[in-house]
Amino acid sequence: MKYTLEERVAKARDLRAQGYNCSQCVVMAFDDVMDVDVNMLVRAAGGFGTGIGASGDICGALTGTTMVLGLVREGVARPALYREVREAISAFEELEGARDCRDLKGAGRKPCLDLILDAVTLLHNRLADA
Repeated sequence: MKYTLEERVAKARDLRAQGYNCSQCVVMAFDDVMDVDVNMLVRAAGGFGTGIGASGDICGALTGTTMVLGLVREGVARPALYREVREAISAFEELEGARDCRDLKGAGRKPCLDLILDAVTLLHNRLADA
């Protein structure tokens, strides 16, 4: 990995300030570990904001995490990839108390930026440990 955790977090924070959605921020914060066109990543993650097309379903930070794992773990057997995705989602859910956007955005909850930064931190640590 080229980026430190601090650089990755700063990048995600800056991307959010530019108006990118949660999924896009997470995916683009990991552009150093994926051999794909960043513009394509931005477009692919575009529909996942506010819980998949603003439906309130699974948080965009988690769909971004899933996209990164799928690209980074290219060639890994599907059962192993699915297990890692479930583990990543469970870690986020344990930290945040939910995984669906509608539940994460309730009164007294963390703002989206904090959820993005938590997801980036969890994913960075997961990839660093591998």
